[in-house]
Amino acid sequence: KMVKEDGKKYLIFGQDPDVLKALCANVLSWILSTFAPSLMSHLLPPCAEEEATICVSSSSGRSNKTRCISIGRPGGLEQLRLVYLKDGIVTVGYNLTDFCPPPFTPRVDKSNLIPPGCVVLNNEAFSVNYADCCIRWGLYESAKRFVGWPIVPGFDIAGTIDLVGGNSGDFKSGDRVFGITLFGAYSSRVLVPVEQLRKVPEHLTTAEAAAIPAVAFTALHALSLAGHFPGKSKFQNKAILIHSAAGGVGSMLVQMSKILGLSPVVGVVGSSSKVNEAK
Repeated sequence: KMVKEDGKKYLIFGQDPDVLKALCANVLSWILSTFAPSLMSHLLPPCAEEEATICVSSSSGRSNKTRCISIGRPGGLEQLRLVYLKDGIVTVGYNLTDFCPPPFTPRVDKSNLIPPGCVVLNNEAFSVNYADCCIRWGLYESAKRFVGWPIVPGFDIAGTIDLVGGNSGDFKSGDRVFGITLFGAYSSRVLVPVEQLRKVPEHLTTAEAAAIPAVAFTALHALSLAGHFPGKSKFQNKAILIHSAAGGVGSMLVQMSKILGLSPVVGVVGSSSKVNEAK
């Protein structure tokens, strides 16, 4: 990054250079995918962890291999590649760098190969958040800093535990769980610490559980910054204004605000069709 002595970044035409680089990469990606699609595979060779052939659909003999969405460089939807990983390799978040660098693990197809306090999850559902679009565009700072390219996006996961490492508490193979991974969720198999998982309540489907973690944590963080959580609100006036109240984070904020006793809860939505959803 280009940084001045006072710590401020240099600007180009009044814009952050990182934003301009991401914009140029997106434009180049679109040009190549539109006018020279045959060049894409040559410019973006598979990683060592991927099978030699990049696949776009399931095929016989690959049902047990990890399938994931990998992004090799900033760009549009054409950068989303469905790939199969080699035997025993799964995706992993960046907080397990002491074990391996993200986004892929070495072989973890046996319990004794899994780091303590972790499990391999057969991921059955993940959510799609706006942050994932920013990752693909090359504008998500922590994705660039801690993972780089290629990257498997996504945070929310839900599914069934397959393999369990040591010191994993009461989690066992077959448990239905949901939680968070620090990137790597767009995958059929994920290595994740058990502290980032919770068992799915009986009344929730797996898909419903996968829609909760990222937006819920973001909403709780916002309430904490506003002084309303944890504990009682620090303010006598407990009115709260929530923008995008029908969205993922907004709808969580509406529900949490009511639970915390904030009143009135005022929501702003983009169109009248979203009013009932926000309520």
